Order: sequence, then C-alpha cells, then structure tokens
Amino acid sequence: MDWSILLFFASLFVIVGGVEATGLLDLIGGELAIMARDPSMLLVTALGLMWIAAILSALIDNIPFTVTMIPIIGALSAEGIDTGPLWWALAIGVALGGNGTHIGATANIVVVAQAERSGVPEARITPLQWLKVGLPVMFSGLIVASLAFALLY
Repeated sequence: MDWSILLFFASLFVIVGGVEATGLLDLIGGELAIMARDPSMLLVTALGLMWIAAILSALIDNIPFTVTMIPIIGALSAEGIDTGPLWWALAIGVALGGNGTHIGATANIVVVAQAERSGVPEARITPLQWLKVGLPVMFSGLIVASLAFALLY
C-alpha cells in the first residue's frame, strides 16, 4: 500500500472541501447558471466553463472539481437548458487541465510517486519539471479544443 499517495489524496480532499466551504465553487456554479440561461450565451458559457475547469483542475485535481460541477450542470438540465455543450466543455476542460500540473490528475500523482520510488535519479519528476511541460500542453490543447468547440457549437 502506498501510504504517501493515500495521505496526499486525503489532504487534497480536505483542501477541496475547504475551497468548497469558502463558496468559490458555488460562486462559479451560480455565474455559470446565470450565463447558461441565455441561449445566445451558451457558446461563451461552455468555453468559459472549459477554461475554468481546466485551470481549477490543474490546481485542485480534476476529480473533486468534476464531482462538484455535476449537480450544478444537472440542475440546469432539469430547468430545460441545453446542457449538452456544457457537459462536453466540462469533460474537455478537466481532462486537459489534468495535464497542467503533477497534482492535476490521479494518474499524474501515481506516476510521480512511482518515478520517485524507482531509485533512478533521472526518473524523478519535480513539480517544476512537470509545469515546464504540462502547462504548455494544457494551454495548447485548450486553444485547439476551443477552436474545435466553436466550430461544432
């Protein structure tokens, strides 16, 4: 059992709980709901959600952010709002955001821990090394995804 990864995730969920308790995610969800109710703003709302989801997923991990956003988008769907583009934007945003930092996705954390455990100094991946590669990948992916999204919706 890898205790360091388990403790990391426990700590991460405590931090996410703190972010949620501050109301930041509710604020984002409320603004999203206001914008999504205007059909002419659906593309802007979806693109905004994609970018916010990516940035926050890179900072706090994509799973807790996604779990927080699901009921918000689900409630919009219950109001009769076309949430298809929002679901896609959320999925694309959190997936690409996971590339940005070593804590952006669960798989990243496991890889970093295994590289550390390998005992090979060259295999070690520092947070700065990850940022140098991950952030350009994340932002270039977001730009391409935004252009494709705008063409499709």
